[in-house]
Amino acid sequence: MWARMLLVLICVSGGLVGCAKDPILITAENRSLLKSPPFYSAHGSIPKFYYASRGEKTTAFLGGLLFSVLFLPVAMAMENSHDDLVGLYHLENPGLTIEQDLTRRIVKEYDLKDIRPNEVGGSWSDPEDLRRRFLQGLFLEVRSDQWGLQPSSWSQFHVLLKSSARLVSVQDAKEIWYDTCTSEKIDGERDPKLEDLKAKDGELLKTMVKEATEICTAELWEKLQIVAIPK
Repeated sequence: MWARMLLVLICVSGGLVGCAKDPILITAENRSLLKSPPFYSAHGSIPKFYYASRGEKTTAFLGGLLFSVLFLPVAMAMENSHDDLVGLYHLENPGLTIEQDLTRRIVKEYDLKDIRPNEVGGSWSDPEDLRRRFLQGLFLEVRSDQWGLQPSSWSQFHVLLKSSARLVSVQDAKEIWYDTCTSEKIDGERDPKLEDLKAKDGELLKTMVKEATEICTAELWEKLQIVAIPK
């Protein structure tokens, strides 16, 4: 019981990779579905932007180990939400940017003509609901699972972004591809302090988020190409 509760605690905090869903690779017989019109695309709602100092991280983790029975309050303490950074500096939803870029690449690769952008909530759409709603076609869905600032030291930070994407065959109500990406560029002593990130209307923060989004997009596209476009 205690081991299970501790596992839930770590999963909630995002610290255990094994909690993630396994990738779904496109099979040879499903490749033809990539050209099945129309092509729908969607992104999830913007997640909370988190940051916490090294001291807050350490204290929260030790608290979780000692009091795992109280996993929910501890998990909430492990990451201090600061949505004001998103509003103050107008940070864009990385899921939207990744969706738009992947859509552009897929449309170009497969010469697709009927493109229909959509919006979805924070959780994955149920494939059966997609079939009832759209009847047929291919559905790209992107979700940003975690983003924020992670401590590189006691006073320095780097951007972390974790996103996931999937393709659903609408008429079959079936996922034919799913994968994830993680962008976490750590420069150690060269990583900026919080005041540096906020300076000049958050110019550096915006740049680092943009770079993380581009890295994540490139990773997802590369993974899709490997399984969808045989050499």
